Amino acid sequence: MNIPQRLDFGGGDIVELNYLCEIFGICRRTAAKYLTVLHIKPMTIGNKTFFSLNTFKRIMFVLSRPGAPGFLFPGSSGKNNPRFLKDERFISEVTEDILKQAMDPTIMAEMAASDGRDMSIIKQYVTRPTGRPTKKEDKE
Repeated sequence: MNIPQRLDFGGGDIVELNYLCEIFGICRRTAAKYLTVLHIKPMTIGNKTFFSLNTFKRIMFVLSRPGAPGFLFPGSSGKNNPRFLKDERFISEVTEDILKQAMDPTIMAEMAASDGRDMSIIKQYVTRPTGRPTKKEDKE
């Protein structure tokens, strides 16, 4: 088994393209198409191709939420099914609206909550610093 390489630069993991190949049982070419339809830009380091696992997870989370449209991945049997292609409830490429939702900090909070993490951690994703504290806040 070929374990995909992971690199962490402090902002989250970047993983080798082979990660998608191992997880979904697809070839590298199809994995590269997955990144293209999800609007994730790959990075090439040496002779290996990497992508942001955090970005991938956020987009997949938005796509799999209740009320989200069905998604037809490249190479899937649904992609060639005329019934799915005509149905407005299915999409085959990520829209700008989905990308905006994936960038929203509340998505990080929902993802953390769905993992069963400590609720105090979630608060940091949702609240933004309001600037310099007042003197009253300094004394506390």
